[in-house]
Amino acid sequence: MKMISRFSLYGFLKNLNFAEPFLILFYLSIGLNYLQIGILVSFLNICINIMEIPSGALADIYGRKNCMLLSLSSYIGSFLIFAFSSSFEPLFAALFLFSIGESFRTGTHKAMIFDWLRQNNRLNEKTMVYGYTRSWSKYGSALAVIISSAIVILTKDYRWIFLLSIVPYIAGLWNLASYPDYLNSRIESAVNIGAIFKQPKV
Repeated sequence: MKMISRFSLYGFLKNLNFAEPFLILFYLSIGLNYLQIGILVSFLNICINIMEIPSGALADIYGRKNCMLLSLSSYIGSFLIFAFSSSFEPLFAALFLFSIGESFRTGTHKAMIFDWLRQNNRLNEKTMVYGYTRSWSKYGSALAVIISSAIVILTKDYRWIFLLSIVPYIAGLWNLASYPDYLNSRIESAVNIGAIFKQPKV
């Protein structure tokens, strides 16, 4: 149950993104128009899609755990840039870092859960365990809305939602760092990212 609790804690902390419910309002508060907001949204989605392939390759080469640590670190960097941005241009850097966070975590943590279940001969429990960990992610999302609303009401400044989002993400880094090293699941034979792209297509 110890590892299942850690898996659940990851989802709970990761979804304590206090900025998400108020991101559009933040954009409007610093004077962006809807065209600029649309450009930023498109830029984020393009970056996420472009990096999906290299993120999976890097997870194979350098390890899933390492890439998850990179993911949360990128989120933290993104929140810092958001908090101190007051114009259009710096937000591209913030969203680029955010896209790294998104692309490097997508599917990676689920693979780590299934790998742990496999190595502990509990793969038949995958539906129950994954459902349990996902429920904690939903608790995190629900709590994030309540906390972020309180932050905005009390501070009347959207920047605090980015700064305070860093706290659960630092806790998330500590939690991930405590995962056993065997969950890295590196491919030792893959010496560089080019080797991944040169694999024959099935």
